[in-house]
Amino acid sequence: MTQDGAPPVDGRVDGRVDPAAAPLSATATTARGPVDPAAAPLVATSGGDGAPGSARALLPDGLRGFTGAVDAAARVDGWALPTPSSGWDVRGVVGHVAAQHGRVPQLLGRGSGRLPAGEDLLGPDPRPTWRALAAASTVAWATAPEDARVVLAGQDAPASELAERLLLDLVVHAWDVRRALAAAGADVEERLDPGCVAHCLGWVRSHERLLADSGRFGTPRETDSPDPQAQLLALVGRRS
Repeated sequence: MTQDGAPPVDGRVDGRVDPAAAPLSATATTARGPVDPAAAPLVATSGGDGAPGSARALLPDGLRGFTGAVDAAARVDGWALPTPSSGWDVRGVVGHVAAQHGRVPQLLGRGSGRLPAGEDLLGPDPRPTWRALAAASTVAWATAPEDARVVLAGQDAPASELAERLLLDLVVHAWDVRRALAAAGADVEERLDPGCVAHCLGWVRSHERLLADSGRFGTPRETDSPDPQAQLLALVGRRS
């Protein structure tokens, strides 16, 4: 997936979301109407947003995990470090994931506007941009109906399919960033949220052909590890 050509979104990337002050959790059950993404909490507990254990319900945990990876990169100024995601440094991975969530309001029919493309998306410090776009994505999910539809690859699909792909990206790329930092000597926890890992592992196993044909991830690797995280990473071409 590329970082350029992102479609319109309702995300205000103007620095109004303070990465140091933005809360990492809040309830979204009251966000059933227009909400200013710049003032919204970064991650909602999504009560009522998706069935328990669904990708949509797990997105807040995935967002929280990726935000932790972004913050860890900021602490050590690790934006230029190479990652296991071929051809991308940490900044590139963060820009890619930010662009995906920047598209969410438009895909769910909850916003309009236009994101800058490529390197112009993140600005000098990726954290405020990431938090603003993550907030806008969170609000869009919290206000979208359960039966929302989206257009993926030119085809009509349930929004749950978008949630699956976003969750997988959040989980795998959070590990990419954390592994890059750890390889450079940073003291970073590489363990991922076990609920997200278990869900993504089940989804990847049932969509191996789809992922292989899409070219979104690396060639699957063999592993004899009983660890679900190691199994997931091997299926998306990572060596943990």
